[in-house]
Amino acid sequence: MKEERVEFKNSRGEKIVGLLALPEKEKPPIVIIIHGFKGTKEYYPMVNNAIKPLTDNGIAVLRIDCRGTGESDWKFRDMTVESESEDVLTVIEYVKTLNIDKEKIALMGISMGADAILMAMEKKPDVKTIVFWGPGWMFKGLEYFDTPENRKTVGEEGVFYVTAKLTGQKLVAGKDLFKEFISFDIRPYMKFVEIPILVLRGSEDDVSTPEQDKEAVELLNAEYVLIENGDHNFLDKKAEGELINRTLDWFNRWLK
Repeated sequence: MKEERVEFKNSRGEKIVGLLALPEKEKPPIVIIIHGFKGTKEYYPMVNNAIKPLTDNGIAVLRIDCRGTGESDWKFRDMTVESESEDVLTVIEYVKTLNIDKEKIALMGISMGADAILMAMEKKPDVKTIVFWGPGWMFKGLEYFDTPENRKTVGEEGVFYVTAKLTGQKLVAGKDLFKEFISFDIRPYMKFVEIPILVLRGSEDDVSTPEQDKEAVELLNAEYVLIENGDHNFLDKKAEGELINRTLDWFNRWLK
């Protein structure tokens, strides 16, 4: 496996940066990884640990920094679910310029990255399958962030403040994202999905409720697996191992 930093631009000339891991195989299938809120291409240990198993099985992997995060253009306060969905479409077009199997492109969304992918599916991109890790379903927003304190700072300063759990980094998020967090409903976009989907959820993940999972899985006609002892970031090593193995089995099933 070799992994290299790549840069490409959207139609407005804005830069997106990613890490591309290629297997020792001509024209491999590829998995594109879209991070969640407060994440980056290298933020999640579970993602970092999944790259080698995927490439060892002949699958290329591209993980990106969506605009407003990591090395890509914009500031964090500028990013929204909608902007992440635009980045999903941009990266799909980018990978078609690579020496990969253009008939075997998959998406993997983490937390809020699942909403960005679902929003992008309205445009019917050329994607064969999708896997979601701990999706944060936005059914009328994300109540977790809709607090009196956040409403106050958005009203007074046009921003709200959050902390990245895994790094402790303090981040400043914008009012447009907050509007999505208090009102956006991803469910209407689910009707555009006509490809196989796997949803992997940790049993200790409290980002979404079992009732939301049930509704989403039914709307998406998805396969659903609850992984014992997994939290939102699958920090338990056994849970992480199962997460990666089930993901690998799924991609071997749909991309080979």
